[in-house]
Amino acid sequence: MYRVDRNNFYQHEKTATVFTPDHVSEFLFSILQPVVPQVGVVFDPCVGRGSLLKPWMRAGYQVHGVDIEDQGFPNTTVKNYLEVRKGEFSEISIVIMNPPFNIDAKTKDYIRRNYGGRPLLPEVWFQKAIELFGPTVPIVMFTPYGFRLNQTDQSKRWMRFVTGAYPEITSIVSLPKDVFPGVLFHSEVLIFNLPRLRAHYFVSKAPPPTLFAYVH
Repeated sequence: MYRVDRNNFYQHEKTATVFTPDHVSEFLFSILQPVVPQVGVVFDPCVGRGSLLKPWMRAGYQVHGVDIEDQGFPNTTVKNYLEVRKGEFSEISIVIMNPPFNIDAKTKDYIRRNYGGRPLLPEVWFQKAIELFGPTVPIVMFTPYGFRLNQTDQSKRWMRFVTGAYPEITSIVSLPKDVFPGVLFHSEVLIFNLPRLRAHYFVSKAPPPTLFAYVH
């Protein structure tokens, strides 16, 4: 059985970045673009090679990314995102992110000192986005199922959702667990603060199934 602890970055440090497949980036752009005005910046706080931002840049949107190293995307600020200060980036229209599977030793130490325990990485990136841009900013985030599922009624994350401390999940995008090449990882995309979208989507490279009409 697949177990999430295989991807525990404290126990099993990764040696390679896992990039967002282009077909997933294109799919997200296709559903988001009609509800995101071409005003403000489309922001990726872990931009990597820029897969999530390229469709937006091609369509004429302002885009900007942050990454701890320069991986070739032109509009990148090389910086530890967790050390970004409020007001450093402004006029953000939407945050789109695929938080890292691996982090450097400095960032790992920063998380331990500032967030305590061994928090789920996407939650740290999510909390930082809310801290920087406020609770109403649209956020699109890749995350393991455990971010919203498999929690106790007393867990801190569960209570943040229940009490409204976290923004409302307005859409869920289901991904196959082999969506990332060479990795089996139970992930999904959560969308916050965009109520005009459908509640649920599936992403697949396979063609849509044939629809049959049943005659009685």
